Amino acid sequence: MLRRRLRARNLIRSALVTTAVVSCGAIASGRESALAFIRREHDATARLLREPPSAARDAKIDGVLGEMVDYDEFARRSFGQPCPRGRPRCVDHWTTLTPPQRAEVTPLLQKLVMKTERKNVLKTLDYDVDYKGERASEGESTTVRMEARSRLAPRDPPLQIDYVVVATGDAWHVVDIVTEGSSRTKNYYDQFDRMLLDASEGYPYIVKKLKEKIAKKDESAADAK
Repeated sequence: MLRRRLRARNLIRSALVTTAVVSCGAIASGRESALAFIRREHDATARLLREPPSAARDAKIDGVLGEMVDYDEFARRSFGQPCPRGRPRCVDHWTTLTPPQRAEVTPLLQKLVMKTERKNVLKTLDYDVDYKGERASEGESTTVRMEARSRLAPRDPPLQIDYVVVATGDAWHVVDIVTEGSSRTKNYYDQFDRMLLDASEGYPYIVKKLKEKIAKKDESAADAK
């Protein structure tokens, strides 16, 4: 029993130290905390989504998400630079892409991520959103956990979304989104890795599938309006 208590105290102390280190780093640089950044960006997107649907509203939402996410880094991670978590060894497909291919696929991923994130925020408009704090994660990244609980079904488990952010100067940017334990960039990597290693598919097939997903989401958005 004593050992368990000591172990619990050590875990709490470790968590507090980690949080303090993250917070002190943000204060020292003069930038807001990672949690404050995610809260601000999420709230801004939610406010816009409550407005009547229009092209102007959607352009504003894309602008907010454009400042929130580092899409270049998101694309690199989606192609294995660096390897996804849980994959200590992987193929760095990003280095195999030509500059024109990188310039083509990054905007496609950006458009798909924007639409997916807009859908996620829209889903939680009628949820009670709670920010559970931030913690240092792999490399120089910080993870901010957000939980959203349905007001209509409060007994249901809350939806958990982790935003992995990296600081660049005085600003934060999202480089991965983990929903219910599922990493967006890892999922993309697993799909792209399979397609690139399949001689019958390859890079053109990735572009084709991304365009199909974007078009499908466009149709869904149009139906919702």
